[in-house]
Amino acid sequence: MIIFLRDIPENTRHSDIIAFVEPALKKRWFQKKAEIVGLKVRQLKDPCAEDSEFHGVVAIEPDKAGSKAIQMLNRKKFLDKYIAVHEYHRRDWHNDPRLERISSARERRKADRRRKGLEEVMDITKQFSSHKTFSRQYL
Repeated sequence: MIIFLRDIPENTRHSDIIAFVEPALKKRWFQKKAEIVGLKVRQLKDPCAEDSEFHGVVAIEPDKAGSKAIQMLNRKKFLDKYIAVHEYHRRDWHNDPRLERISSARERRKADRRRKGLEEVMDITKQFSSHKTFSRQYL
């Protein structure tokens, strides 16, 4: 499961995210060991507002551990800032259920919900990353 850390501080490092997620992945009785498979920090820029946003994306296996981590970490303080943690969804127009229906006058969503013009400035992951095969396992 991929979890999304929304609006993290811009001075965030990989070690900060790992220290934040680690306690939620501790092994409990009769559960498989949980591990962080991947970690990315992304900077998005809104050209209209001339503002940047930073988000963290963490891949956790197994999915059940990811769900538990979301429950434990959502609305918690991370580097002196409360952040939202939720499951990361890849959006694709093929998955849009509105395509299967006949268009009707009652369609409430008139446009895409995504913000226009938002661009990924850089993937900051490479700036702070260690070895490519980096992962942590919890026994």
